[in-house]
Formats: sequence, structure tokens, C-alpha cells
Amino acid sequence: MTGGENLIHLSVIIVSWNTAVLTERCLRALRTNATSISMEIILVDNGSSDGTVEMVQTAFPEVVLVVNTSNEGFTRANNAGIAIAQGRYILVINSDAFVSPGCITQLLSDLETRPRAAAVAPRLVYGDGRWQRWTAGSAPSVRTAANHYLFLERLSPGGRAFAGLYLGADVRQARRVDWVSSACILLRAEALKAVGGFDERIFLYMDDVDLCQRLRDAGWEVWYSPQAEATHLMGQIVRGQSSAPPLLALRSFEQYFSARHGRVAVLALRTIQIVGFTCRAATYHVAALIWRRPVLAQQAKSHFASLVLILRGGLSTR
Repeated sequence: MTGGENLIHLSVIIVSWNTAVLTERCLRALRTNATSISMEIILVDNGSSDGTVEMVQTAFPEVVLVVNTSNEGFTRANNAGIAIAQGRYILVINSDAFVSPGCITQLLSDLETRPRAAAVAPRLVYGDGRWQRWTAGSAPSVRTAANHYLFLERLSPGGRAFAGLYLGADVRQARRVDWVSSACILLRAEALKAVGGFDERIFLYMDDVDLCQRLRDAGWEVWYSPQAEATHLMGQIVRGQSSAPPLLALRSFEQYFSARHGRVAVLALRTIQIVGFTCRAATYHVAALIWRRPVLAQQAKSHFASLVLILRGGLSTR
């Protein structure tokens, strides 16, 4: 540093947990596609036993390592990295996400040209290039939950009137949104630290929705920038696996919904989910009988499992 000015423009934070191969690919993508940026990379390892730490020490000696002895969770680990980050901007990226050429440059430009923007995220795609609609979306409410679970968002894909929880269409113009995915999110350090970083009460899932809501509550904007692109494997989810949300995701969603809207709204949410998962399970079951495709039968089974969990009160976390 000279004259008290921070020379690091960008701090990148990666949380890893037994993802050595993916972490190496993530780091190589950063090294290749951000050569002109003054950048530090901070990797917080959550007690990996697969050689992640040794790989980073050998192949990426420039990376700042924070080594935890156990899995501290996504939010706490990210906050540990944020606490020592020196950059004006902070890129939080999953170890299974890989930036494409020009991605970081575009995201930086988005924040630099929008002084009230605190967060921006790229268009996310799977490994085969398909778009991930859970890149961004609308704030969870009874209305957006109903639009999502009851397929009302299909009436006007990408429109505001029937906006669901996620993007309704693969839009190609930058737009303000309520939240963006923390799989790859660029944040203004000033704003991030002012709201206290990630909420460590959230172990996984809904951390991004919560953070973006608190940023917006503080008067900042959140943007989706599809001109920038990154690949996200979503825990190596591939075509053919179930689209039903896992138990932890459903539980985190309900916990967030309850904290934000109260128990009465949660009862309305559960009613909507029961109808929605019933429709999904039935639709996939009928489709599986007609087209004899195992993937459809698996999706029907997964949605039915989610329905049973809700009916049995399996999401309760007393």
C-alpha cells in the first residue's frame, strides 16, 4: 500500500469441502480469465480430507489459505474470508463454479457504473451449457411462492405480474432483481461489510436471498448481468437427476419465510406447497407411464417425497 490506498481491486473468496478436483478447476479459471485485475484469492477450507489444502499449497502458492478443522458451513466460512479481504470488491464463488472469459471484467464494470449497486451476478449455466433459472429471482412471498409452485409463472414467462421465485425466462439484458445466486456473486465490500456479511445462522441455502434482502433493505440495488457468464455444476448435478428441492433446501426456505413473514404466512406457504408438489408428482408420474422414461419416474418420486415431508411436518425445526 502507498498513501493509505488499497491496491487490491478484487478479493475472491472460495469455500471448499472435499472438492479438490473442482477447486483446482475453479482456481485455474480465475487464473486464466482475470489476468489483468489486481486480485487476491482467499480459499477457506472446511476440514477437507481429500488433499485440497495440499493441492492449493503446491499448485497455487499465491492463494491465501484459511484452514478450518471441521465443516463450519458456507456462511461462516465465507465470513472468515470476508474478514481478511482487502479488495474494494469481493467475488464469492463456489468451488464448483468456473468463470468464463470476460465474466469478472463485466461484473466489475456493472458495479463501477452503478454506484447504488451492491451485488451483481452472471448468467449461470450447467456443464452442458443449459441455462440455470435459479441464477436470480424475486423475493419469497406468498404471491411469488404461489406463482412458482402452482405454475402461474408460466402464464407470462419473465413478466412481473406472475413473477415466481426464480427467473421466468433466459433474459439477455441486465436488470434489477430481488436476489442473485451466491454460487458466483460480486459484492461491493463497503456494502457487504456494512450489513454484516452472511447470516451465520444459515448453514446452507437461502444465504443469498437473505443477504440480498438485507442489502436492499439498506438502500442498495441488486443486479443480474447475463452478459457475464459462469458455469455452475450445482454439486455436480447432471441432466436426469431430480428437480425436486432437497430437505435442507426446503427447511431453509421455510425458516427464512417464517422469519420474514410470520407463522400465518408459513401456513399459507405449506398449503401452496402441498398443492404444488401434488401436481408435480402426479404430472411426472403420468408422463413416466406414457413415455416410459426412468428420469420422469424419479422426478415423480422425489416430488412425492417432498410432499410427504410437508404433510408430516418434517420441516419443523424446534
